[in-house]
Amino acid sequence: MRQKIISGKRIFAVILAVTMLFSIIAISGCGIERRPAPTQPGPVPEQSPAQPTQETQKSQMIAQKISNMEEINSATVVLANNSAWVGVDMKASTTATMTNELKNKITDQVKAQDSSVQTVFVTADADTVTRLRNIAQDIAAGRPVSGFINELMEIGRRITPSVK
Repeated sequence: MRQKIISGKRIFAVILAVTMLFSIIAISGCGIERRPAPTQPGPVPEQSPAQPTQETQKSQMIAQKISNMEEINSATVVLANNSAWVGVDMKASTTATMTNELKNKITDQVKAQDSSVQTVFVTADADTVTRLRNIAQDIAAGRPVSGFINELMEIGRRITPSVK
């Protein structure tokens, strides 16, 4: 008789433990998942156009002076770290090659406008001119020149600088 009582207590304890285990699992596993509610987008503040910096204005002025040269159709200039990167689109009426004489004329023009420039990189390669134009536009839009230094250095490695 005593054996049946002990077995009954064991069975009751096992049933109680299993019931509690399932209850805990049910309570913790079936809870409502709490996620933050989606936020409504607020009004987008109007951005005023970036004011051209002194460097940007100087670059644009130098580019205009170079564009006025008889062999040049248009020019893009980027100034940074006492260096100038000049991309030129040459007029179709010229021989369409960048000569050392033309590079020297462009270098003289840059240094006449900004005496702090020590090295001038001049290119007429269409892809490089496009890269320089994009960089100049980004700088004019307010992005810092420091964000483009690596790209400018890469461009400079491909071009023989004019250190006249």
